[in-house]
Amino acid sequence: MQVILYHNQSGDAAFTGDLKQKEVHRAITLHPVKHPQSMYRLHKYVKGLRIQKNQQESILLHRDVAASMQELGYRVSRLHSADLAPNLPLFPDQRGADGYLGDSSILGVPSGLNRYIPQSLDEVLEWELISKTLYTHRDSNPRKRIGSSLKEGLGDVVREIMELINSYSKQRGRVIDFKEILYGYWRLDPVYGVDLILDLLLVYRKYRGHKMTVQVRRHAYVQQTFTGIFVREIEDYQHHNQNLVNSDSLPVHKKIVNQIFSKINEKLQPLLSYYNPEEAYINFILPLSGRYRIFERFIKIYEEVCLKRHKSTNLYIVLYRDKESPEDFEKTTLLADRLAENYPYYVIKVIAADQTFSRGGALQLGINELQEDSLMLFIDVDMVFDDSMLLRIRHNTVQNKKVYFPIVYSLYNPKFLDGNYSEEMWMDSLHTFSEPFNDTNGFWRQFGFGIVSLYKSDYNRLGGFNLEITGWGNEDVTFYDNAVKSDLKIVRSVDPGLVHIYHSVKCDYDLDADQKNMCLGTKASTLGSLRQLQKLFIKYKDLFR
Repeated sequence: MQVILYHNQSGDAAFTGDLKQKEVHRAITLHPVKHPQSMYRLHKYVKGLRIQKNQQESILLHRDVAASMQELGYRVSRLHSADLAPNLPLFPDQRGADGYLGDSSILGVPSGLNRYIPQSLDEVLEWELISKTLYTHRDSNPRKRIGSSLKEGLGDVVREIMELINSYSKQRGRVIDFKEILYGYWRLDPVYGVDLILDLLLVYRKYRGHKMTVQVRRHAYVQQTFTGIFVREIEDYQHHNQNLVNSDSLPVHKKIVNQIFSKINEKLQPLLSYYNPEEAYINFILPLSGRYRIFERFIKIYEEVCLKRHKSTNLYIVLYRDKESPEDFEKTTLLADRLAENYPYYVIKVIAADQTFSRGGALQLGINELQEDSLMLFIDVDMVFDDSMLLRIRHNTVQNKKVYFPIVYSLYNPKFLDGNYSEEMWMDSLHTFSEPFNDTNGFWRQFGFGIVSLYKSDYNRLGGFNLEITGWGNEDVTFYDNAVKSDLKIVRSVDPGLVHIYHSVKCDYDLDADQKNMCLGTKASTLGSLRQLQKLFIKYKDLFR
């Protein structure tokens, strides 16, 4: 009775979280449901389960029909035109008709790992290994965490497997519980669906006769079959609302909906007209120590993209004295002052710093110049960018809600690329990068978190940078960890408008162990692609002994 008449102990939070639970699937009543939204959500979810069940029955019927017709000499690929008798087609409604039952040549194929037959080596479907992490050949880093979508899919599959296994538990006097997936393989068949091979660790509990509790391992071969493509047309509700809002012929429920939407539009319209993401000023904060020639390049890009195009931006340069090139300090200051004179309506400010260079400390000095509601962009002097990047920053950064950590494209060392690109080539295509972002020229820096846009109030809310970290790196990783643990949403995606030009990395051997390992890893990852380094190794393998 406790199973089929299920009572949730969470009070007001009952059935507000994940509904993909065995209790929800097994019970005939669910209690308590405190909110109407939760009731509608439950109703929608249960109807979705019923639709899935009907789709599964439809696929099984298609397979039964195909197997029966095969006994009569029909191939699966010819079922759509097969006749049961003269002038009596097997499937009377053709594609596009309301009664169309689906593509029988796909839905009628029986389950099996060889449903798809490759015609060449390039068409072979590769398997990926699932263990504690995901091992895949599709990434230069073969080991990566299991993504949320795959994790949710595995959870759905395991739950359905266990429901199937336990469907006869009462008759057999035993129950089997899932413990964990020891390992597995998965692949996507683009025609038929997803194939899975799972090694499951289960707990076998026999409660009738000779009672026992033992752990068992079982292999499960699972196929999630595609159910065909469905197209649903929805009318333009805004247009529908404008034309029919005053119509007396509408049903009562549609009149109520129209009234609600019209009131919402009245409330939102002044807000929408007031807010314009183009008006939000982006405050560039640039830490710098030496590297005058690279700074010249950055200023040229900033002038072309932001100043000449009248974009709403400000630039704060936090400048440190470099012992190896002390003259760069004065030259950098003069160049920034000259730019400020040419564009007097824009903020271009140099903030001098005398202490030892620290990226976190440098950014903090720039942040101190801004107001709480200022939109900030932490950027490096090695970056090349276009104006599309500015638009993505404004759209992906929302005060008190979202922080944007763009994934930048990082170019490899040109010495290893056989002249495939030059710095000038990327400089000549400031606004639209014409060179393709491929694995030969560079890589998407998945584990780089130094470039970030957020509001100052959110920066303070996250606790800011750890200013005790000195030297190369690690301050951005610590800050990213704090952002992930907060209630702010992290927007993390590739940004084709941000390119990191290669420069050599010098790793100080006096750094902490973690910082030194990160520095050496970055230095190695930016040399060249695995393919190019492999060619280099084969060519000079005698030197690597």
